[in-house]
Amino acid sequence: MINIAIVALPNCHASGVHGVMDFFTVANYCAHVPGVRAAPLFNGQVVTVDNEPVRGYSGAVVTPTVRREDFEPDLIVVGSSVEAAVSADRLERTLAPAIPLHGWLRQAFEKGVVLASVCTGSFVLAEAGLLAEQAATTHWRAAPLFRARYPDIRLEEDQLLVDNGQIICAGGATAFVDLCLYLVERFASPSVALACSKMLVLDGRRVEQTPYMAFYSRKAHQDDAIRKAQTWLEHHYSEPVGIDDVAEVAGLGTRTFKRRFKEATGETPIGYLQHLRIEAAKHKLESSREQTARIIWSVGYEDASSFRRLFKRTVGCTMEQYRKRFSYVTPMVV
Repeated sequence: MINIAIVALPNCHASGVHGVMDFFTVANYCAHVPGVRAAPLFNGQVVTVDNEPVRGYSGAVVTPTVRREDFEPDLIVVGSSVEAAVSADRLERTLAPAIPLHGWLRQAFEKGVVLASVCTGSFVLAEAGLLAEQAATTHWRAAPLFRARYPDIRLEEDQLLVDNGQIICAGGATAFVDLCLYLVERFASPSVALACSKMLVLDGRRVEQTPYMAFYSRKAHQDDAIRKAQTWLEHHYSEPVGIDDVAEVAGLGTRTFKRRFKEATGETPIGYLQHLRIEAAKHKLESSREQTARIIWSVGYEDASSFRRLFKRTVGCTMEQYRKRFSYVTPMVV
């Protein structure tokens, strides 16, 4: 029997905690051989820092099912917190209650327990010092906060799952499904994992979270000239834009403008402009049936093949694949 401790923190993604419990319960059903009496393969239990119930981000109460000190896990899954991805101050409020877990997590790691995180649960593992010299992933929106706080950890935010062997990180909040499929395959068998995906009507494990990413311009800085340039770009991205022109809007020399733009936003001016154009194209793909060539021209590109390559490299799929996946416009009936 594989003992699994599912960690629920204050403001956690409550459905993710219960979802992990439910998934391994389904895995027990799928692993059961009719007519053969055997103990369940997985024993999932919810634990909290102080063995008291916690209130999730939605207001739902998550109650521990065992005392953490009395449970010997083979696998620990640290759940996500929605607030952690939003801002640095909310991240601090999220991480503070988890401090008493750090020693427990380190001791478990030293004993050979497999540790996994879902979404922003990777911050908890990082705070405990367990991701040093490891690779990690987290929710794409929390990636800037993660990089700023842990510059020495290799973050692969485009990946939905990163497996270091004894430590596994999953990306977005609902990536607990992909993580559970992976863990069932690892601790049980590929056939049981496949049976779970059929039972729960799930596709196979996703690999990247790139198609789900959205570009958020960083304006929470103190450089008014650069903020002015950002605003101008957001209104003129579809026009022919030269860096000298944007530097003039900011009232700066070109070299100074490039340096300060990178310092303030984390992006080069050209990279920022490309992100704006890609986001505009994504919106048009989602909300219209406009031809892709016309979309490319409308966001400021004349070289369609160049933009298509840029789009695929950035988003992880072609424009046509993105539209098929995310469009909310009813296809035209011929």
